[in-house]
Amino acid sequence: MNWLLLAGSLAGVLGLAFVARLLGLGEEARIVNPEHALAVADEVDSGFEPVAVVVDRAGYAALLRDREGRLLLIRAHGAHFVGRRLTPSVEARLDRNQLTLIPDDPMFGSVTLNLGSQAAEWASRMRDLVNVGTMTDA
Repeated sequence: MNWLLLAGSLAGVLGLAFVARLLGLGEEARIVNPEHALAVADEVDSGFEPVAVVVDRAGYAALLRDREGRLLLIRAHGAHFVGRRLTPSVEARLDRNQLTLIPDDPMFGSVTLNLGSQAAEWASRMRDLVNVGTMTDA
């Protein structure tokens, strides 16, 4: 076995790992606070003007409401974020402090948010979507 070749290969792998870490590659996207959620919402849907926001305790998703009662759901997708305006056809399930939302867009997938004591309040807003009118996809 050539020890010099082994040491060189190991140094190369460790060097690439270090460069990837410096570039922030491989990190999961997280929403750190409501202000960050507002900035992300502006990126995914610039026409949405939220007045209320709740962030999942793990930071993987957030739910935002505008003045008209429309809701925008944003979630992590790899190292980025994606968002959808929720329509009245969204399926919502409340389980204690967790709210699971299943939008009518199968490519977006279901999202479970741990909202703590605010879960019931935001679940009730799902029922109000029927009264808001037609919503468009973000």
